[in-house]
Parts: sequence; C-alpha cells; structure tokens
Amino acid sequence: FETSSEHLLIRASTMGKDNKREAVNTADTLGMSATERILKRIHELYEKGLNPGSDGSVGLLSIAADPLLQLKIYKPRKKVNVMLIGNHSAGKSSFINWYIGESVQTTGVAIETRGFTFVTSGRKRDTLKGDATFAFYDHINGLSKFKGISENVFTEISTSKDRNFSCVDLVDSPGLVDGEMEYPFDVTESIVFLADHVDLILCFFDPIGQALCKRTMRTIERLNEHHAEKLAYYMSKADQVEKEHDRQRVLIQITQNLAGRIKNSHAFKLPTIYLPRDDLAVPIPNALEEVCDDIDKAIRLTVQKNLTTMRDDCDAIVAEIVKARELNGRRRRDNASATAKGWALMVFGWTVLASLFYVAVLEACATKPVTTALRTHALPALAAQPVFRDLVEGLLPDGGRRWFGVEHGGAMVMGVLAVTFLIIQFVKSRVWKLSPTMTKRDAKRLTGHETYVKEVKAVREELYKEYFKQIHDNA
Repeated sequence: FETSSEHLLIRASTMGKDNKREAVNTADTLGMSATERILKRIHELYEKGLNPGSDGSVGLLSIAADPLLQLKIYKPRKKVNVMLIGNHSAGKSSFINWYIGESVQTTGVAIETRGFTFVTSGRKRDTLKGDATFAFYDHINGLSKFKGISENVFTEISTSKDRNFSCVDLVDSPGLVDGEMEYPFDVTESIVFLADHVDLILCFFDPIGQALCKRTMRTIERLNEHHAEKLAYYMSKADQVEKEHDRQRVLIQITQNLAGRIKNSHAFKLPTIYLPRDDLAVPIPNALEEVCDDIDKAIRLTVQKNLTTMRDDCDAIVAEIVKARELNGRRRRDNASATAKGWALMVFGWTVLASLFYVAVLEACATKPVTTALRTHALPALAAQPVFRDLVEGLLPDGGRRWFGVEHGGAMVMGVLAVTFLIIQFVKSRVWKLSPTMTKRDAKRLTGHETYVKEVKAVREELYKEYFKQIHDNA
C-alpha cells in the first residue's frame, strides 16, 4: 500500500478558513459566459483540482487513481458535442458557418465534405488533421480503427464567440449519397460510433437533393437503435421550395420514410429551416432558432449531467475511502489472529522438534558402542554427582521395556514426530500469512483525500447556485 507519489499527500489540516476557495470567478474577469465557466471549472476540478497551477493541488482523477483506491472515473467533457448528419448539400456546413459567424467549412452543391470535421472554439485560428485531431479529442480515439478514416478527419479551430459556440464542438459529417459514390471508410458505422460520444444529433434533409436516399435512411435507422433521444430532425433549405403545397408534399414524403425507422415517433417533429435572407417574396416558416434552442438545451442538460456526475464521483471516492479503511481494519484483525495462530504453531513445532531430538538421543544411546562407553566411562566419572548420573542412566536402555517392547519403536516414534513437525510447518505457512495494511502515511493521505473531496463537493454546490442564478437571470 505504500506509494512514492508524494505529490498526492494532501495537507488538508492546513486549509483554514482564510484560504477558502471561491467556486467560480466573475465572468468579466474570465471573459466567459456563466455556462462556459461552469463547464470549464468542472473540467478543472477533475484534472487540476481546487487551485489549478498551485503545488499540492490534485484533481479528482488523480485521487481516484491513488493505489489505495484504484477507482476508475472519467472526466466530463467541458464542451457539448453536436453532430450534423444528412444527405449531401443538405446545408450542414452552411449552418455551421452561420452558427459560428465564420466561414470555416466549404459549402456548395458538389460533394465537398467527404470526411468528418470537428469545429471548435479556441484562441487561435488553426486546422488539425488526422492524428492531431485524435490527440486533441482523445475520447474519440477509437474512431481511428476504421480503415481509411485517419486521412479524412479534421479539426477547424475558430476564434468566434458567437452564440454559445464557446460551449459547443460541432461535428460535420460526410454528405450521404447513394449510387456509385464510394467513401474511403465505412461512413455509416463511423457515424454510429461517434453517436456514442455526442450529446445531440441534428438530421438535415434537403428538399431538392437526395433527402430520401437509402444511405441516409439506413443511417438514421441505425442511430435510432441506441440514440433515439439524441436525434432532432429538420427540413433544411426550405426557402428553395417557395410554394407551400410543395413544401408540405416534401415534408409528408420525408415523414413517411422516417415513420418506420424512428422510435420516438410520438414526439416526432420536422420543422423547416433555412439561413436568414431578406429577398423572400412570401414569408416561409423558419425554425432556425429552434435548432439553436436545441443546442442550448443540450448545453443546459450537459451542465446538469456534469454536476450530477461530479457529485456521484465524489460520493464514490468517499465510499471507496470508507471501504479502504474497513478493509484495512479487517486485515489488521486477520493479521493479529494469523500471528497468534502462527506463534502457537511455532511453539508446538518447537516442542515436537525437541521431542524428536530427545528420541534421537535415546536411540543413539541404545546402540551398543554408546551404551558401553557410557557404562564404562561416564557413569563412574559421575559417581560424585548423582543428579547427572541419574540423567545419564535414564538415557541407557532399560532391558526392552522402552517403547512398550515394540521392536524399532524409537525409529517409529521419530518418524511420527518428523511427519508431525512437517505438517505443523505446512499448516503454519498457510495460516501465518499477513495481508498488506496501511502505513500511518497512507492513513493520513486517505484522510487528506476525504477532506479534499468534501471541499470539492462544496465547490460543486457553489457551481449549482451559479447555474440556477444564471437560469433565473435569463428567465
């Protein structure tokens, strides 16, 4: 149980009220929205602890991984992941450009997007490819198992702060088409894999293009198997169908094709959306803000989920600490019992061994040369010392009365004693086994962890208050 990880030793006793940490800094100081600040703070508590950058500050991940606990927890992501799927030219890339207020994705009628592009916010405009993307998003590293996908995964880092982009990672998927179009990787299975790692999936259907293509429908059917609650459906580019009855016909066709493939059909809705424009002759219903609302809802749910996860992880760590102490107590009691039994068997073994030695001496003295030597030389020399004389006489044969007259009785007794001694040694080796127990340093470290985790839970409560305050202010 001893460990060399000195940096994990938490000096909780030195944490006074004067060093009480604040749950969050002001938004003005960090230049972040309250939601972004809460998500970032939760992420920091897992990775860096209460005081990021200071000595002795450790995150929940390090505490859970302590050899005394060996608890596996996972850090919540500090951004919401939203994946866009649909047929080619459905407007996925255009929506991303509009949402972030920057043209980072190529758009057009041609099949521009043949791979996955992760669009995220950062301090500097940059583009990452293949392995760099997998390193940046370590939670999707399993995506690299799909043959041919590494060369078709990119990350676009934008400095935009529009809407809630700072809290969102947008994933632009390949446009889905039928026919002879070949992808360099299994596009459907790749989308299904990524669905495990995203919080929201926006399905765009192009009324002019291949909205009803089999590949799109097959992919949606697969996603509905395990991720029906993540899916939201939209008919994009609605402004390209100016007549109401034409739009309704397309909506009916899409709905009919989806009916047998989706699980939450009772809550199904298919709003029409298009990018804002001022030259429309006739107003067309545009639910574009609903898409933003869906993303904002996913962000709010993620904040709640992360706060709940942090509480559960803190409780799990404290419970594991209690279990470690209980286990240590049981081991100490078992060790004490094993030690007592071991000493008893050792004393018994020594007694048997002494008896074996005594019988061996008797048998040696019973041999003719030794008997003659003792009678001829030893006994006369001990005439003046009756005690020793009697002792030596007791070692001499007694005319066949020893061992109840059994021939070779001494050898038999020696054999029994030898076997008994070996059995005692074997039993002792099985019984006298000590389990490892905590050192005083280990116990102190656990106490420090427990105090530290309780402080993290207090910070979580402050974050919850901050979250509720934000909801109240925005109401």
